[in-house]
Amino acid sequence: MLPLAGLLFNVVSGLIIDKASTLAKEHVEKMLDDVLPDGAKAELDEIIRNDPEHIFDNAKDALVAAAEKKFPIPMKDGKFLPIEIDFKVSFDPNTRKVELIQG
Repeated sequence: MLPLAGLLFNVVSGLIIDKASTLAKEHVEKMLDDVLPDGAKAELDEIIRNDPEHIFDNAKDALVAAAEKKFPIPMKDGKFLPIEIDFKVSFDPNTRKVELIQG
């Protein structure tokens, strides 16, 4: 079981990654800088660094990855929050080649 702070971090990450949310990564980064005392930021970074669910060394990097849809967010039932990404499909009628272009 993750510590409460780790679970809270997942909730915030989920808000960032949710396409329906207007919460932007810049808002969360600013809140981390403006609201959390340096000691609390260091503690949160340590929680992220020591959590086997996270591959990041600090909260800001993990939040940026979540906002860029590069970080799956685990839910309490063990499944992952779906990640919505935008992409274009390119079709060449000459070669009939189909290519996905993430954007």
